[in-house]
Amino acid sequence: MNIFRLTGDLSHLAAIIILLLKIWKSRSCAGISGKSQLLFALVFTTRYLDLFTSFISLYNTSMKLIYIACSYATVYLIYMKFKATYDGNHDTFRVEFLIVPVGGLSFLVNHDFSPLEYSRERSSVCQRKCQKKPSPASVLLDAWTEQSLSQAKAKMLETESQKHSSF
Repeated sequence: MNIFRLTGDLSHLAAIIILLLKIWKSRSCAGISGKSQLLFALVFTTRYLDLFTSFISLYNTSMKLIYIACSYATVYLIYMKFKATYDGNHDTFRVEFLIVPVGGLSFLVNHDFSPLEYSRERSSVCQRKCQKKPSPASVLLDAWTEQSLSQAKAKMLETESQKHSSF
């Protein structure tokens, strides 16, 4: 077991549990983006579809199931249990501006044209875009939403050169 993976997984799990406890104790989901939590549920669901096809370890399988269950529990608390405290007017993120291009880009940037690989790439691009981590697909997504294609290609080449120079 890699100690860094264990530390990362446990700190991520602690953050999710703290969020769930905050919502439950305060009986309110004010200030929490329901759309972002919905995107997390989508990312975890599509990223962990390999649960049905391969078994790596009991730890890996249980952590994937816990992440999926916690993300859907958060969505349930926001949209069902404490719906009266959720202010959708302040949750102005336009999900369609992320989902549509990510769906298209995941067809272009993948290793294999299988449904499992497509789902994994879609969740990877979506998560990287939400966390502002550059990837070739997220650079192209920026080009579609914000910049011209020539600027995006230059940015992608710069990202690739930085990646190769860091090794």
